[in-house]
Amino acid sequence: MLNAAELFDQRDDDGVVVLLQTSPGPERFDDARRAATACPALAIAIEE
Repeated sequence: MLNAAELFDQRDDDGVVVLLQTSPGPERFDDARRAATACPALAIAIEE
């Protein structure tokens, strides 16, 4: 979430990360890749 705040948010009650944009524009691709690389649960997959 911290690597791509425009793409992800976090619920206050349980800390679960929520996807905000399912198809980000090209200007957000680097942010999405950074988030996927940094995700400790490996829960983010990038499909191009």
